[in-house]
Amino acid sequence: MINSDILIDKALSIGFDDATWLDGLELQCEARLRKYCNPEGCPNHGNNWVCPPGCGSLEECAERASKFDQGILLQSVTKLRPNPTDEDYKILNREHNLRLQSFLEGYSSEFADILVLTSGGCVFCDTCAFPKPCLKPTIRMNSLSAYGIDVGKLCEAAEFEYAFTPDKLYLVALVLVK
Repeated sequence: MINSDILIDKALSIGFDDATWLDGLELQCEARLRKYCNPEGCPNHGNNWVCPPGCGSLEECAERASKFDQGILLQSVTKLRPNPTDEDYKILNREHNLRLQSFLEGYSSEFADILVLTSGGCVFCDTCAFPKPCLKPTIRMNSLSAYGIDVGKLCEAAEFEYAFTPDKLYLVALVLVK
């Protein structure tokens, strides 16, 4: 049996700003959101296993996500300095995903199955092996965007603040478990 209180406490203790357990999830993988995953809109497209085409079709992503109905939603919130650069965003995203990696190291072996979805991309390997086989397929961090998941709706359901503002950055991860 999963002790969600312990998971939430651990997430908060390693630096996430918010964490909540979600039961009864019915994730929708939406084409209107996945359309932003394209060679013109994202430099990661075609370069790793967690973005198209490496992650599979939207239908394949939806099938993987449909196997889960519970998980922990994690959020990092950062106050931005004036005029942040692309490099600032990359650093903050990496910090968020390294926190997620630290969280997973303590718990991923306790679950029968796990699907990790996050802002940005996987950080388990310095360089993705794509198109060669993924070196760590059971623990890679998949992209919420590539799965077409509406992060705003997810945060709303969890009662997390979430917005695109010039002064704050909201990064989110969803660890789906069985």
